[in-house]
Amino acid sequence: MKRLLTLLSILLLAASTMVAQDDKLNQFSFEDVPTEEAKPPYFAVSGGFISTWLFTNLTDLNTLTNSVVGANYNTPIVLFGGEAFAAIGIIPNVRVGFMSIGSINTLQSASSGATPMRQTEYSITMNGVSIDYAWTPLKGFSIIPGVRGGWGAVNYEISQSSSSSSQPYPLFPIVSTSNSMRRMRSNMLFAMPNLNVEYAFTLVSMVRLNVGYNLSFMQDWRADNASTLTGVPTSINASGLTAQVGLFVGLFNN
Repeated sequence: MKRLLTLLSILLLAASTMVAQDDKLNQFSFEDVPTEEAKPPYFAVSGGFISTWLFTNLTDLNTLTNSVVGANYNTPIVLFGGEAFAAIGIIPNVRVGFMSIGSINTLQSASSGATPMRQTEYSITMNGVSIDYAWTPLKGFSIIPGVRGGWGAVNYEISQSSSSSSQPYPLFPIVSTSNSMRRMRSNMLFAMPNLNVEYAFTLVSMVRLNVGYNLSFMQDWRADNASTLTGVPTSINASGLTAQVGLFVGLFNN
């Protein structure tokens, strides 16, 4: 009998404990559980205008230029163009794009009497693809490291002409020794690691600041698009620090 009373007491105590726990369970709500909202991956489909400053070494190029026209090119060289890119979530936060930029810079000397006018033209073109990874610590604000790479060319021309002479069409064959042009050109490959800081101030517009370094790999230099040109200083290239600003329109979720 004593054992039976003891067993009943244990059962009553357990039942009362379960009832108390059920009362607390009824007071519990899933709304009370803190939840962390999942942040969607970076999304962008955009295109826009970019302006790039290239701080390249112009010392040897200016040695030649100064001997021709008595003036020098100044660094940085400013290249204008555009870029389009997309990050659509196939690989989260990764975006790919295409860029095309270029610059044409001219210097000339004035003709004086029998001295013909001389002009130099220095141009750089760069076309390539970009791969970036976006990190968005704040809404609308992104820090995006990446790399650009592709192909391009450096072109340099020297021309002279007499302002008092006229030339019949067609221009070839050349009938005047006072009018002439020489050209040297090299195709190149380039790689440009860089860091973008971007702010999407609306869902359809974004501004960019960018810094990087361009590595150019020059191919053989050609004289007048024909024979190989030897002895060109290795410093005549498109390597150097870069800075860029851009304005883009499109769709952004950050």
